[in-house]
Amino acid sequence: MAKSDIYQSIGGLPPEAQQRIIDRLEFRGRDPVFVAMREHYLDRMDLGSAKRILDLGCGTGVVTRAIGRRRDFNGEIVGVDLSQALIAAAKGFARDEGLSDRIEFRVGDCHALDDADGSFDAVVTHTLISHVSDPATFIAQAARVTAPGGVIAIFDGDYSSMTFGAGDSDQNAGVVEGILGAAVANPYVMRELPDLLRQNGLEMADFVPELHAEAGEGSFFVNLAEAYVPMAMKAGTIAEKLGPDWLATQRAASEAGTFFAACNYYTYLARKPE
Repeated sequence: MAKSDIYQSIGGLPPEAQQRIIDRLEFRGRDPVFVAMREHYLDRMDLGSAKRILDLGCGTGVVTRAIGRRRDFNGEIVGVDLSQALIAAAKGFARDEGLSDRIEFRVGDCHALDDADGSFDAVVTHTLISHVSDPATFIAQAARVTAPGGVIAIFDGDYSSMTFGAGDSDQNAGVVEGILGAAVANPYVMRELPDLLRQNGLEMADFVPELHAEAGEGSFFVNLAEAYVPMAMKAGTIAEKLGPDWLATQRAASEAGTFFAACNYYTYLARKPE
């Protein structure tokens, strides 16, 4: 059974924690490696023929806006997220980029979508399935609203592979476990997707394994630690005495050029049979 995480209850977090999540999502959306992974799977989706695309679990709209900027897509984009705070932020970012006329953002639950069967030519789910309360129901809903012949992109981290190298290895493993305990409900789910896709009548059209790693100076993973360790401490999955010292160790390693961190990321492109 899936665990809960902060993304399932973001509405109940204090404003500073919600803003920390917004900042993390936007920072991640500008990271060159993360951008390259996103564009890699979008390029493989052949979006030029799609009239309507659903960005499910859109967060602050990073991927929604990226699709809106693509020259090969001229259709309609709908972004759905459970969080009112993230949808409000997404609308603001889209307005600032002049994309509001191309994108509809709305609050919704990926486990119970209001859209009719076959409403979208393509569905994108970017770092969502690791956070949902019921991955099987989520995939069933994504499949339901996808038109026959349409493609569903499921991109996420294999977060059980995440590791940090600076400092004590046992302590690092404990902190990673604490981060996952607060922020990732399904750290192994990307390994289960071949079976989940088959159970929902979807064909695996493509699989793209990728790695995000930093050695020497840290940026992406230092920011990840800065965002989630305080929330994990608040949730009680990382000891309050441990968190600040561990963060200081990671910052010092980055400044000294001795930092290391890595995580595997995978994309599944699933096709709904005609």
